[in-house]
Amino acid sequence: MSSPFVSYVLTLMMVLLFFSAAADGYNILVLTPITSPSHTNVFKPLVTALAERGHFVTHWDGLKPPSHSSSSNRTSNSNVRVLYSPVMAEINREHNVNFSDRDHPLRLLFRVPKTVANYCRAIHEDPVFHKLMSTGLDEKFHLILVDGFFNECTLLLAELFDVPFVYLNCFVPPPWLQNTMGTPFAFDHFPHSGLSLSDRMNFWQRSLNAVTGLALVAFYHLYVVPVIDSAAVKVLGYDNFTSIVDIEDRRLSLLLTNTHFSINYLMPTSPAVVQVGGMHCVPPKPLPTDLELFVDGSGDAGFIVLSFGSILKGVEIPGGVRNIFLSTFARLPQRVIWKWEDKGVLPDGLIPSNVKLVSWLPQQDLLGHPKARLFITHCGLLSKQEAVYHGVPFIALPVWSDQPINAQKAQEDGYAIKLDWNQLTEEVLYDAIQRILTDPRYKRRMKEVSALMRDQMESPLERAVYWIEYVIRHQGAPHLRSASRQLSIYQKCLLDVMGFLSAVCLLAIYILFRLCRRSVCSGQRRQQSAGPLKKLN
Repeated sequence: MSSPFVSYVLTLMMVLLFFSAAADGYNILVLTPITSPSHTNVFKPLVTALAERGHFVTHWDGLKPPSHSSSSNRTSNSNVRVLYSPVMAEINREHNVNFSDRDHPLRLLFRVPKTVANYCRAIHEDPVFHKLMSTGLDEKFHLILVDGFFNECTLLLAELFDVPFVYLNCFVPPPWLQNTMGTPFAFDHFPHSGLSLSDRMNFWQRSLNAVTGLALVAFYHLYVVPVIDSAAVKVLGYDNFTSIVDIEDRRLSLLLTNTHFSINYLMPTSPAVVQVGGMHCVPPKPLPTDLELFVDGSGDAGFIVLSFGSILKGVEIPGGVRNIFLSTFARLPQRVIWKWEDKGVLPDGLIPSNVKLVSWLPQQDLLGHPKARLFITHCGLLSKQEAVYHGVPFIALPVWSDQPINAQKAQEDGYAIKLDWNQLTEEVLYDAIQRILTDPRYKRRMKEVSALMRDQMESPLERAVYWIEYVIRHQGAPHLRSASRQLSIYQKCLLDVMGFLSAVCLLAIYILFRLCRRSVCSGQRRQQSAGPLKKLN
């Protein structure tokens, strides 16, 4: 048998094996009732990829589908069923965070329990939730995939259906989720998202990082978990109720985290934590005609993209800051495409001729355009990933949550400039724009980091699909779960060990001190008793 023929046969067998594996379709439930357009953009490619692998996916999406005719509809792929909730779509239209929250992170934190209570009530009262509760056992789901941001109240379904579940987190896991997964905290070099610290911290910064990180874990368990459990009791009754902590402990198999070591601080992980950062990043598509004509007219100067994401709205920017942007852009030869939801707020006479306001923009298609020169962003992790993937340096104006630390890391790595809203002036903004556009180091460094992000054995999407199938094939893959999940906080931080060793050291010092003191005292008594004898001699 000739060598080419053998190679052909082996290749054919591998292809057949791949498709035979894909033919064993699993029934997967995806839960994102609380979401945002950016988070949905992460989930949709994964839902599509799972369906194309032959799996049957039911997706409860909290956003209104582009075209819907009923509460339950099929997409263009017959393996995907989308469940639509008008109430959830209304909730996700406005998450009650804005630019004024940037100076009050504690105010945001202490709003969390009330926010979670409202979300839980909406989820548990929704007809889709009740439909899933009544039909889920008959559908026999193999796995549940959950958005790890404010969707914990849906995990009752994992308990009711007796199936494992996987979290897909769209940003760096907060300390309480690290604790749930059993991964090391590593407060010595891994700053949590609530602080704008780097991975090189001095003593006081490490202390602050550790104390606030542990405080966040305590806050979640003392103030958020009881809210989730109380909502579950109202649905199931106390006798049938299972705490969210117990559900996560027994049924959480995997955490897919939308991070990557090329653009995030190095996070301690375990086999049950898989990084799939940039899963939603794709090559650019042709722009709509009006945008293509606008950017083509920019000439060699190119154009700038300005967007603050899907939750924060441009119309909420304070008037004085708006004027800073407009007066700065009027001085530029570049054209500017600005995501702006309500043109009526800005009179046409105030909008420079080189600025185009759009209520929605195809951000990746713009960033991937050859004339894109600069991105001005709030530095949400998804926007940061898109900028790095397409190789466009940016100016970051972070507002809240993980945005400050995302911007901090990008500035440290040399492909972005971080600005402060409270110190923003026309000259500060203009100077930052000119530095990005004229200093080749920013573009060069961005190309290097982009190459790091793209250089992977398989795509993040393929990796996510593999591990989801892995968990199902191995009945929840309990062997991936770290034994440290069973430990308390003081045990994980080795506080008991350090306390014991400190006590041993103190006891040894005390014993040594007593022995030395006894020896000294004995010597003094011998000297005193020998003194009279010498005088007699």
